[in-house]
Amino acid sequence: MRRLAPAIFFVLTIALYWAVNHDSGGIMEWLPPSAGPYAILAAGTAIWFAAAWLATSILVEIIRLVVRRRGGDRLPKILVDIGALLIFFCAGLAVVSRVFGYPLNGLLTTSGVLAAIIGLSLQKTIGNVSAGITLNAEQTIRLGDWIETSAGAIGKVIEITWRTTHLETIAGRVIVIPNGMLIDNSFTNFSAPQRYMRFNKRISIDYNQPAERIVRILEAALKASDGVLAEPPPMVFVGECADSGVAYDLYYWTADYPESFRITGNVLSTALKFLDQAGISPVYPKQDITLFEPATRHIERKYDVADILHRVPFFSVFAAESLQQIVRGGKLREFRSDEVVVFEEDTGKSLFVVIAGLLEVSKRLFGAEKRHLGRLMPGDLFGEMSLLTGASRSATVTASSHVTLLEIDKELIEPILTSHPESIASLSQFIVERNAANATALAKSSEEKQEIVSLGAAAFMRKKIAAFFGLDPD
Repeated sequence: MRRLAPAIFFVLTIALYWAVNHDSGGIMEWLPPSAGPYAILAAGTAIWFAAAWLATSILVEIIRLVVRRRGGDRLPKILVDIGALLIFFCAGLAVVSRVFGYPLNGLLTTSGVLAAIIGLSLQKTIGNVSAGITLNAEQTIRLGDWIETSAGAIGKVIEITWRTTHLETIAGRVIVIPNGMLIDNSFTNFSAPQRYMRFNKRISIDYNQPAERIVRILEAALKASDGVLAEPPPMVFVGECADSGVAYDLYYWTADYPESFRITGNVLSTALKFLDQAGISPVYPKQDITLFEPATRHIERKYDVADILHRVPFFSVFAAESLQQIVRGGKLREFRSDEVVVFEEDTGKSLFVVIAGLLEVSKRLFGAEKRHLGRLMPGDLFGEMSLLTGASRSATVTASSHVTLLEIDKELIEPILTSHPESIASLSQFIVERNAANATALAKSSEEKQEIVSLGAAAFMRKKIAAFFGLDPD
């Protein structure tokens, strides 16, 4: 109803003008004789300004339609104001000329001189208004865009008035910038042509680490960081060979500027975690001062598997001698991105430790399509149930990036458990704690469920491990 008001008012003014001019309904009889000409002038004036109101409402609807098609949700106030001003100005000229019968030549000449005087006195203000019109007409920036001015101010455009543009900073403060300053100087629009943005961070690593290994670790860290867009894909490049080490540039995309601060924190913390799990730490600016002939430096391509296993809680129950035995007997295996490491329901008797890279875990639930269950990162392990109890693989594990895994099989772990049977209790407790959320899933039959209830989850698991290796559970 509100949008129909201009049209209704326009129709009513036409009816009133007709009634006054033709004395329809005896309207003129109610007025003094001297008021008749004034009533006609008033009715004519009302028609033109009612038409201006109707034209302004139509213009607003057209602008609203254009804004929605361009993905906006707020009307550019300055365009609406300028359109309304021009329409009502033309309506005023029509009233002067057509209703009151004054010639426009003299009026326009007088208004031109007056406009020149006002223009000289308000030159700067008019320049800002003109710049505001240009910004709205060219759509260089729109409401909601994040921009950076030539002075380094960054904020979200919340309003563009006749003279100024208002920016809201990430800290919640408002910066008011004259439109002329924006037009006269360069500025960066972070939200155009797409709203997603690219960022990069640099991490330096010592020269003794292979570049291809570091790139793989950092790529996996980017993929595992919460908030980093999968498309465009994140990338890692060797940026520079500096005095302190090799600089690696991490490039990643975020959905919008405000999210970049949180996501950058996620990227750096995940990268440091992945590097730490691989036994690698970033370098800092340093100088080497030697008082003797230094040893020949070379790139160390071997993983320090013992150091990595020390960081994994599962292996904390093993003595140092047993851990060295595992290191010597374990097999390092490489898998390419999208290559399946183990399939669900396959038989197996080995455990895998993630040395570097990122893996996806999926499972078919109740015969339905494959469902994503989680991710495995450096320091995680999988397959411990198959290694310790001979159970089939409970899920499918696929490499999301190039990964390096340490495989430990039953033949390697069996003599260690035979020599140290007391470790079975610790291992069973570890598995129970890991599966505490769904302990009864360990059982495959109702008899096993009853046995879990009677013995307890840890004792039940200890019995299964001992039976698989042919040892006395007590």
